[in-house]
Amino acid sequence: MYQAAGTDIVVIGGGSAGLCAAIAASRKGARVILIERSGKLGGMGTLAKVHTFCGLYHPDVSRPPEIANPGLPAEIEQLMRARTGVDPVKMGKVFVLHQDPEIFAEIAHDLATSEKFLELRFRTTCEAITRTSEQTFIVKTNNGSITCTSLIDASADAIAADLLGATRLSTPPEKNQRSAFVFSLQGIDPSAMEENFRMRLALEIVRAVTAGDLPQAALGTASRPSTVPGEIYFTTDLDPAPRTELMASGLALANTLTEFLRKRFPAYAAAVGPFPADEPGVRETFRWKGRYLLTEQDLITGRQFSDTVAYATWPIELRETTRGAKLRFFDRAVPSCIPLRSLTSSEIEGIFFAGRCISATHEAIASVRVMGTCFATGQAAGHAAAAYVSSHIGEDSTSTLAAENKNFIDSRNEADD
Repeated sequence: MYQAAGTDIVVIGGGSAGLCAAIAASRKGARVILIERSGKLGGMGTLAKVHTFCGLYHPDVSRPPEIANPGLPAEIEQLMRARTGVDPVKMGKVFVLHQDPEIFAEIAHDLATSEKFLELRFRTTCEAITRTSEQTFIVKTNNGSITCTSLIDASADAIAADLLGATRLSTPPEKNQRSAFVFSLQGIDPSAMEENFRMRLALEIVRAVTAGDLPQAALGTASRPSTVPGEIYFTTDLDPAPRTELMASGLALANTLTEFLRKRFPAYAAAVGPFPADEPGVRETFRWKGRYLLTEQDLITGRQFSDTVAYATWPIELRETTRGAKLRFFDRAVPSCIPLRSLTSSEIEGIFFAGRCISATHEAIASVRVMGTCFATGQAAGHAAAAYVSSHIGEDSTSTLAAENKNFIDSRNEADD
């Protein structure tokens, strides 16, 4: 049991955004406590086995892949490439980096534990948050209370807004993004890794669903080779539901699909598994109301902001139906701006947020929710919170970060012209 403690910043959630927020703030000299409800860092990238870093690279695929956001996104990308030996690949109209969830957990842990001003608290959940007359926050957890000057919500569900009574934004249930369930199989024959085989497999799954040999939920199941030889990941989208229901239906589907593959395809006859994710890959729940609501049009048209602190590069990827992803690409193949105001509470001073719960519309979240962009918004929120702690001027105090990011993109765009 942790004792009552005081710190500069509390970060809620150790996923992609929370990890980078905590490290970025710590590197600015702020004392940070990162609380994470599970036993490891990485969020969807480790717990849900989301095995691809999307949103890392400049959206112009006519040239070699380039990191869109400097700092921690580039640092994590380099560490993953060094550990797996895998380079970015072109997938349709975007570049992605295949990643290993177990290695990501190790990288995240190594980065976090190397920061002398950062304390990790695993298996810790928020129970209440109050604001004192001294304008500090008291975060009550199942492992004691923490007093802090600033708070970063990277919980993905805007949990701090709920506990503080702030406005939470949400999407009508019928439009919510479908959740993903991921599992892997090992001991697969190399022939099953080839793209033509995987495309044929997807067609066979559709035929099996039509014939009643597989449940309707199997429609749209996609396979992708792991960074580990002989391993393949399978991803199936499920209708939004409570996490426990998603896990139950996902596990049942994984077992059914595994048996189907073993019986129908010799390449899968000796398959070992399934090895399911620890959690479903939830794509959308609640968001904060910030000083600015980022919209689909902002991203599509490349709107410029004076307080830009991060860049989005992933298309609007809507997964609202069983028909699969509906993609809308930016008008120009350049990164789109994310302003600090979309990471800053419009109602409570000293609150910042990052990742899937930033102030954005349903359509905009469909772009900025991916891990590469979450690294960037997390880093920006960490810098902003550290600046707030030191000077209490919040928004303006991150002008240096905004200028650095803008110069990084502008210099590359000038080279393109």
